[in-house]
Amino acid sequence: MVRQAEAEEFLLKHLTKISSDFKCAIGLIIGQANAHKFNVVHLARTPISDSNDDQTPPNHIASVVEVNQAWVVDHARQTLRMLSGGMYVLGVFVVGDEEIFNPFHPKIKSILTGINKTLQADKYLFGGDFSEKLVLSFALKSQRWAARAYDVASANVQPVEWKFLPKATKFIVFECTYQIQHVYHLKTGEADGPLKSHVKAILDDIEHNLQSAVLLFDNDLKDADEKLENVGKKKKTPRTNSSKSAPEQAEAPAKPVAVSIFEKCLALKPLNSLHQAKFEGDIRVEGEVISKLWLSPKGTFGEAMQAVREDIMRSLATRMELHWDSLIEEELREDVNSVHEPPRRALIALPDSNVGVSDYLFSGEAPEEAKFSLQELFGVQTDDSLEVLDLEAQADIALLYDANATAHEADQVDSKSASDSSKFMYILGLVAAIIILFVSIFVHFYLKYV
Repeated sequence: MVRQAEAEEFLLKHLTKISSDFKCAIGLIIGQANAHKFNVVHLARTPISDSNDDQTPPNHIASVVEVNQAWVVDHARQTLRMLSGGMYVLGVFVVGDEEIFNPFHPKIKSILTGINKTLQADKYLFGGDFSEKLVLSFALKSQRWAARAYDVASANVQPVEWKFLPKATKFIVFECTYQIQHVYHLKTGEADGPLKSHVKAILDDIEHNLQSAVLLFDNDLKDADEKLENVGKKKKTPRTNSSKSAPEQAEAPAKPVAVSIFEKCLALKPLNSLHQAKFEGDIRVEGEVISKLWLSPKGTFGEAMQAVREDIMRSLATRMELHWDSLIEEELREDVNSVHEPPRRALIALPDSNVGVSDYLFSGEAPEEAKFSLQELFGVQTDDSLEVLDLEAQADIALLYDANATAHEADQVDSKSASDSSKFMYILGLVAAIIILFVSIFVHFYLKYV
């Protein structure tokens, strides 16, 4: 059976625009995939590499051979970090008159293999557990296109029927707010370890909690095999005269599906099984992750559950990596209590699409700055009409420092109280010993001479 790929017609105009600006261009195919169909939501042209020869203008690359593979692979990694759970880099597209399918171009094979290897290497990027990659070829002169599916594991090539439709898949929107209050204890000898290793351990703990958590959809427990296509559908009711004459009573768009996450509590253990452990410190992770996902109605609730988990972990891992890269050497070697503020999430709607992507803003950065990432990585021209949603509020660092200072003062007070109490008991014991000594001497002489 021939695989199918569907994309909206505005992406065909996007390809036509690229073909008028570049003699040869390559980019990423972004969307979702199942066993029978690729749902394409965007085509992101790869930015021009800075390593091109100065004698050759970047927009005059003549063939696929001249494409910088490492640049395309890194573009795929950075783009995937901005996608919501359930969205993936499906493959690549090529604009040019060069034949790449008969035979299948070795440079395209190498690029797809590199993308697959890089995205699979990062555990929490969730590059997709499928080895089949989609390739689209768009000819400059004829404005025709052809598509193939290439399996990087078996090197098998299959034909794909690619269609540009006025209205492609209408995705179902899922929204979730995940609260995090996690404490990671530093065992003896671990406090001096690198912060990056502690961050990875924290991510592992959070991912473990998410995998065992129970997810509710609109406060309803769903079976993993149940289809998503019936979400939000209302039962048909007989039409009345009032409904015919009142167009304002037409059915409103479906609301986003609210997802609630309930994590399992720790089981109580018998007292005789408890043991003491010595820690040198702890790392506290507090805050919330706001998720918004777009999933195909043909999927299942089991896939939706996994997509929600992927979105949270992909977002957390991306924030931690960006925050780690922003730290200076002095901050990495701090011996005092400190508060770190990873970047917050902002949501940007792709033009002409009902799907959005994420960007991450550091403290003090305005939401408008997220447009630069969209323009660079997704090849989208931005203007003032493009909406950027600053989903997560900035953390009040002053309150966290006050809390740490209060806790530190409380520890000092407790320590001082314990020290004063110890001194008092020492003096009291010494006085009692002296009294006992005098009493014993008196009794000794009294019994001897009386």
